[in-house]
Amino acid sequence: MIIESCSCLGSFGHDAAALAGAFSGEKNDAFFEKTDTNALKEFHPARVLRQCDHFSRLALLAASRAMAASGITDRAGIGIILASGYGPTLATYDFLDSLLDYGEAMASPLAFSLTVHNIPAAVVAKTMQIVGPCATVCQFESSVASALLLARNWLDEGRVAKVLFGAVDEMTPVLRGIVARMATEREARGAPAIRRNTPPGEAAAFFLLSRDGRPGAGVIEEINLACGPYDKKTALQADIRFMSGTFPAETRAAHGALDGSSAYGNLPVAQALDCILALDMLKRRRLKTACCLNAGAGMHSAVVLSGADA
Repeated sequence: MIIESCSCLGSFGHDAAALAGAFSGEKNDAFFEKTDTNALKEFHPARVLRQCDHFSRLALLAASRAMAASGITDRAGIGIILASGYGPTLATYDFLDSLLDYGEAMASPLAFSLTVHNIPAAVVAKTMQIVGPCATVCQFESSVASALLLARNWLDEGRVAKVLFGAVDEMTPVLRGIVARMATEREARGAPAIRRNTPPGEAAAFFLLSRDGRPGAGVIEEINLACGPYDKKTALQADIRFMSGTFPAETRAAHGALDGSSAYGNLPVAQALDCILALDMLKRRRLKTACCLNAGAGMHSAVVLSGADA
């Protein structure tokens, strides 16, 4: 699949350059902060955004920037696929709080509507006037690869001409508290660290994908998703390797793989941010291929990329 354009934003900043800067160590505490989405007013009037929760605003801003970067104004034939590890967690917690506080009869209907995982993708579709098919994939660390496979299927079937693909996860105080408590309990039991202790972060990354467009950012050459061990040959053949999810430090070191969690935290959708970092590195270093691997929930996935000029 051709990546016609891409965008990203998070507490590290609002573009690939800011992400690369955070990754290089210029800003190491990025994932402790919330992401500013006030730039949405550059694309959409305030009245349209009044009932958008934070998760939907993250998705909408990144999607709007990806479309603007592509230079495409005709939205016909475009579908939307959103990947998320946890979905709109803050809205879900808000609804549960209202349910516990006021009971079934007085629980917040607005909070309930925002807990539906496909709402952020629907907000993007409605606000940007995209009327093609719309889907959300939530499979924890496997979400990005699964959603990219769905995008490839849509393009192969001719269901859409282009796919606006996004990966979003948000940070909430409850989620941060759960992660800290689990780490404490694991240490008390003397259990091995399955996941890294890096706090979860929040970010959004969007790609405009097609089969025959102009490769403005790069090309997705291959997508692999399977149970069991990952294909070591795929990783070793690439010029650049990223590993996210539950890969231990010794595995990353053995393969010379990079870890972007210092820039954006321990995100379920880290693979999408890794892809943007990899594309930037391919361009700057004039290399050919990159492999972004992810492990988690009994699954391994790999996304192989080449640069726009490869």
